[in-house]
Amino acid sequence: MKTLKLTSLMLLSILLLNISESKAQSIADSTMAKIGQERAYYETLGKIYPPAEKVTITETSIAGVKSYWFNQSLTHQKRIIIYLHGGVYALGSINSYRAMVSHLAQELNAAVLYVEYSLAPEKPFPAANNEIFNVYKELKSKYPGYKFTIIGDSAGGGLAVTLVHNCIDENVSLPSSLALISPWIDLKTQNGSYITKQAVDPILSKKMLHEHAELYAPNRLKEADPSELKFKKFPPVSLLVGTDEVLNDDSRNFYAVIKPIQKNAKFKEYPGQKHVWLVSDIHSKESVAAINDIKEFLSAN
Repeated sequence: MKTLKLTSLMLLSILLLNISESKAQSIADSTMAKIGQERAYYETLGKIYPPAEKVTITETSIAGVKSYWFNQSLTHQKRIIIYLHGGVYALGSINSYRAMVSHLAQELNAAVLYVEYSLAPEKPFPAANNEIFNVYKELKSKYPGYKFTIIGDSAGGGLAVTLVHNCIDENVSLPSSLALISPWIDLKTQNGSYITKQAVDPILSKKMLHEHAELYAPNRLKEADPSELKFKKFPPVSLLVGTDEVLNDDSRNFYAVIKPIQKNAKFKEYPGQKHVWLVSDIHSKESVAAINDIKEFLSAN
């Protein structure tokens, strides 16, 4: 009787497990179908304009993370820019960013390492954070005495902020500077501009951002949220944001937090510009102004 009862319980457990897995798989399939469509569209953004012709691009692996060097020959200048791309933590590849980053590398006349970190929902928080931190540490080990600047757009801006916090936690020397373009810092999506700027932002919405935040950090949103991090020190940082995007307050509010502890913090709005406007037209007046502002900021830091 005991054997029969035990066998029945085992069969019931297996049945419930299979039902649970089947349900989870169904949700995952529908989610991944949507993500797949978003990723395919995001890659088309990299074809709006051609890459800079004279910039070399070389695939590499740093700390086991696929990355791409732009202008690797310029590492002799003893400054390396690490580029952290956007894409709501779920989208983005070298195909999406090759053109834009190549023009940045050309105009900044610098070696740039584009990090192709793992994406959610397949690899949720803290996978990307850990990979970026490991890449940063390996670069610092391989290039001692170099200056490291982090440039991040959208979700990449949030990852840059988290990288600074990781460095402080692990007693690793901080980057020399950060330049954040339309950074997504408030994963709770509670800043006022998520509502007040929605009418002029055709790219992002509070609903879409919130959904991707939940995919990135299921049940760990507060832990993953860069706006929840506390800082007593921070590197010089330049925050660049368009007036016409729901993430406007992410930059504005973060600047208010950092300025009291970092006198070289800067905040600038670009009139009429949408989210990461450099992606849509690298040659526009506002994109050229943003690149020049970054160039000037890096020269000073």
